[in-house]
Amino acid sequence: MGNYINIKTIYFIIFIGIFLKILYIIQFGDYYDDWNFFYTVDPLQSNAETWQRHYFGDRGDSILKEAFPWNFTYFTKYILKLIGYTIESTHYFLLSFSILSFFMFYKICSLISKDLRFTILALTLFATNLYLIRESNSFRPHSLTILLSLINNYFFILIFIKNKIKKKLFFGYIISTLLLLSFWPQNLALFAGHCIFLFFLFLKNKPNTSLYLLLPTLIFLLYVFFNYKYIQYIAFQDWSYTEFDPKFFINYFFRSFFGSIIFGGLMLIIFAFYLIKEVEANINVLKKKRLFKIPIFKLNEESFFIINILTIYSCIISYSLIRESVMAPKYFLALLPLIIIWLSLKITKVKKKSFYNLILICSILNSIYYWHDTPIKRPPLRELLNIVSSQNIKKIYSTESTVFNNYLSHYKLAIVNNIKIEKFKDIKQNTNENKVAFVCMNYPRASYGDSYTNLVQNKCKNLSISLENNIKRNMIIELEKIKIPDFIIFIVKYKS
Repeated sequence: MGNYINIKTIYFIIFIGIFLKILYIIQFGDYYDDWNFFYTVDPLQSNAETWQRHYFGDRGDSILKEAFPWNFTYFTKYILKLIGYTIESTHYFLLSFSILSFFMFYKICSLISKDLRFTILALTLFATNLYLIRESNSFRPHSLTILLSLINNYFFILIFIKNKIKKKLFFGYIISTLLLLSFWPQNLALFAGHCIFLFFLFLKNKPNTSLYLLLPTLIFLLYVFFNYKYIQYIAFQDWSYTEFDPKFFINYFFRSFFGSIIFGGLMLIIFAFYLIKEVEANINVLKKKRLFKIPIFKLNEESFFIINILTIYSCIISYSLIRESVMAPKYFLALLPLIIIWLSLKITKVKKKSFYNLILICSILNSIYYWHDTPIKRPPLRELLNIVSSQNIKKIYSTESTVFNNYLSHYKLAIVNNIKIEKFKDIKQNTNENKVAFVCMNYPRASYGDSYTNLVQNKCKNLSISLENNIKRNMIIELEKIKIPDFIIFIVKYKS
């Protein structure tokens, strides 16, 4: 009976996590990065055109190259060819990785500890994590990266910590590592953590040279062999989209990782407390000149997580100082599950249940209170389409880019209602439509914040003047202006 209740509790937490991700998709729209990627993966285009869009950054009326590998671009393109090229299909495709991640995360928790309290805490922190909910829904390899990192860590723990030496496990580890690195090269930082752990194992068990040294060498050589074109592409260009930020050394991504300053600060304090205790314990043993007796050389599950966490942070800082800044938390999403698991292991050992319960409650309340506090405000594209659709309009003219028009036209609402989107500059004077909508993006909050909400951008003023002049020339008999966040919509009725 007890096991049955335990399983129900676990599945309930997973259900809540999946529900929150679906709710986020329904409530919030997407923004520029998503529009660009969606344009790139159009399955109706030839492979040559897809290459043009990804490699050369052709956006129809602008240039913006993608920095991540084209593996994910073509993978997504062929999936969308099967399931349909719509915004909703793309979201649900990415959601599938997130759903699998919950079960993979649970398998790791079950593998490293049989303590139900640990599993509940770790899974709750993972399921209610606002940053993971937001980033895993973006049109990027983020959700796939999280899943592959969990699979990769699972195989590593089985082989090198649980000592389950089986060919199929080695094969699983090699394949998952190659996929992890090939889809998101920043995961080389995680691979570096694995290599350091293996090096420590080698120091303790020198007879296993082939296992601890040759395996990572083989994986790295295979990665270079399969991805040498991408390495050439990325190596000789400046891809830095983030500045070197000294504030990183105050919050270490915890503010972003845990969804708010308050909860992020609390988790950083807890992390720092346990890390300092860990350092002190290792130094005390080291003073006695017992190198291989220090706690970190136990090379157990806890050692694995803290070694990988510290290695990834070291890689972030080193690369940002030597080459270019990569101080953006979304580049290193594989780090967050490691932090959650390590902290959960430490917190669960505390005898006071009140501390454990406090973290559980804070995680849930943080998710509820800061749910709408998105760092980048998403334009309400569904609301825009609902307004247009409610007026039985079949044609929208926008002042925006090709990627925006393409994105807007591939919502199911636009497809079902046969709403076509074209550029305002391409409008034909003798339109066959009796009623059309003109859309102008006006000081989008993602770029300007909330301080410009009562102002009107010049391009929108010019559009308004142009339409009003048409009224004077008796070309338009009705003009309605609707203002919503990020947009001004003009509903126009032409003279029959």
